[in-house]
Amino acid sequence: MFRNLLIISLLFSFCAMSTAQDRQAYIIQYQDIAVSEMLRSGIPASIKLAQAILESNAGTSALAIQANNHFGIKCGGNWNGKTYHRADDDYRNGKLVKSCFREFNSVLECYEAHSDFLTDSGKAGRYGSLFALDITDYKGWAKGLSQAGYATDPKYASRLIELIERYELYRFDNEFANQLAIKQQMVSPGMLNILYQNEVKYALAFEGDNTRTFADRYDVKVNQIRKYNDDIFSNDQYLELDSKVYLEAKKSKYKGSRKYHVLREGEDMTYVSQEYGIKLNSLLKRNRLQPNEMPMPNQKIYLKGKPKSSIRTQDPYEVPPQTNPTPDAPHYEKSEVVSMAYTKENMANVTSFTEDDTTHGGMHIVVQGDTLFGIARRYGLSLEELKKKNKLNADTIFVGQKLICQ
Repeated sequence: MFRNLLIISLLFSFCAMSTAQDRQAYIIQYQDIAVSEMLRSGIPASIKLAQAILESNAGTSALAIQANNHFGIKCGGNWNGKTYHRADDDYRNGKLVKSCFREFNSVLECYEAHSDFLTDSGKAGRYGSLFALDITDYKGWAKGLSQAGYATDPKYASRLIELIERYELYRFDNEFANQLAIKQQMVSPGMLNILYQNEVKYALAFEGDNTRTFADRYDVKVNQIRKYNDDIFSNDQYLELDSKVYLEAKKSKYKGSRKYHVLREGEDMTYVSQEYGIKLNSLLKRNRLQPNEMPMPNQKIYLKGKPKSSIRTQDPYEVPPQTNPTPDAPHYEKSEVVSMAYTKENMANVTSFTEDDTTHGGMHIVVQGDTLFGIARRYGLSLEELKKKNKLNADTIFVGQKLICQ
């Protein structure tokens, strides 16, 4: 009898040592990712590591090994990536059924998705108050997550706190708290207001933002911001307050419920691309438009499917009738005008103007690819303000035309 008890005791001791070793190895392996995500999102590294250890059994669960899912993140209605199914806590007609979990390409991607989940503006009512806590208040975070219903385990908060204190995970929060405080001086506590359109990350520009200040705030390279946003052409371009700025490439297909967008006065295909998170080239192709074609207002621009009839277009270089024509504006015959290009790549190829050349003392010189709507956004004006300043009564402009933008 004593021998059996001794063997059982030794087995428990061995399992405890093995578990501790697994956890220590896990912490060493993923501590840098946790700290990086803390600086990006404001979620304490101690909380992130403790949750991952608890949810994935220190990276040894089947979900973690086979799907790189360390937080038990389920598919949800908007997930269109790879999936992994296993029995968890979902029931149908009283019977336990397999739940759908997200499968990630890497552990880093999973950690980022966990941050995005907690900082989603749509869940601000549940988790938003957590970001008002001090970054070193791991107990407050643990209790807040439990109260918000992150897990059904009534002891979830105490289990997180026990892990944090046993392995001194709070040291990561304390060590990097100053760096986070400096970063948060530029942004409100909590999140960087990451939003989603067509499952693509974007954020709204702050007052006074330009491309560089926006890129710095979200730790994204300036050239990536220009690449992802078809209405941003310059590293120092002024961004209109609350305008959408994408943080990753837009989708080729629209996954929302709307079928089409009715084009309003002053809107163009670039506007629709930005509004719905659809790649501009894909949007043009879907609507059977060439890059040099400008649709007329009040027409349906299809986000899904294809138009049954051709979309009516207008001449982008028709000189609008004016009471007082703009002085010094060169005259162009239509045969001499190169077709308008919506894309930034074509714009750079077909014009001899540089970005600096387009602005002279508050005047903007129209180049290939310009639209009144785009110019207005660039200079922080409404479309009506720009038209009024230049005594325009139509939305068409021509290459070389000088527009007052002050």
